[in-house]
Amino acid sequence: MMGWFTRKNKQEDAVAKADRVMNKGLTGMMMKGFVPKEHRDAINQSLDSAKQAQLAASGSLPLTATGTVISVTDTGKLINFDPIVVLVLEVTETGGHTYQRTMETLVSKLQIPRVGDRVGLGQHPANPSELIYMGLLSV
Repeated sequence: MMGWFTRKNKQEDAVAKADRVMNKGLTGMMMKGFVPKEHRDAINQSLDSAKQAQLAASGSLPLTATGTVISVTDTGKLINFDPIVVLVLEVTETGGHTYQRTMETLVSKLQIPRVGDRVGLGQHPANPSELIYMGLLSV
């Protein structure tokens, strides 16, 4: 009942909590009623980026490709003061196949990729054709 009588020491992941508040229960219904669809879509896209960043940071995904940064564009969006950027990458898969890919992703404000940097990429577990940014690779 609205969390009044639950234990307060439960450690819930902040991204999971934000997703729950945004899309489920009474607060989810209120969000659908008061927040325009394009804003809800932007919030959900940011939550998906944060989930991907958490998955990549946990080390549970293998490195399936590397990318060389061609350009970086700031979107103006932040999650926990970390920016979401649009990266244009020259991707090289482990099999040697090379192509260009554009992706919008969350990056650490301490390690924002620059043109020419090499980054690691992994396969998205829910959609294997999609790549997840895994961070800068050391030279």
